[in-house]
Amino acid sequence: MIIYLDTNVFGRPFDDRSYLRIDIEAQASLAILAMIKEKQMKCLCSDILRLEVAQTPMPKRMRIQSLVALCSTCISETDVIKKMALKIYRKIRVEPRDALHIASACLGKAEYFITCDNGIIRKANKIEKDLKGLGYNIKICSILDFIEEVKE
Repeated sequence: MIIYLDTNVFGRPFDDRSYLRIDIEAQASLAILAMIKEKQMKCLCSDILRLEVAQTPMPKRMRIQSLVALCSTCISETDVIKKMALKIYRKIRVEPRDALHIASACLGKAEYFITCDNGIIRKANKIEKDLKGLGYNIKICSILDFIEEVKE
């Protein structure tokens, strides 16, 4: 199985865990990362992911970079990705960076795009439907929904 983790999933273990939702998502994120480390699934990286991590303040950046290092493949930002991201941005109305993440996941042939972003999660069905129309079959889900799916 090939997955793509949004930047916020890599950062979740280092967020303020005094909030119940964040603590639960942090635990789920660590469980997913453990599965990647144990080679139960492959995780994609991308140029937009690396850019966002590079913009994260120290020392959190170094911690996130150590987790991103678990990724087996990096998707380079090409003109094809930029064009697809522009289509996603215009049609679905997600943030430009989110569109780049989603385009990278699709072109990397990820089966799942996993995020903590409520805006993306709310639009998941529309995003999936529109991507299917472009020839991509990818499931957009929250960390917790993904954990539930892989448990079954």
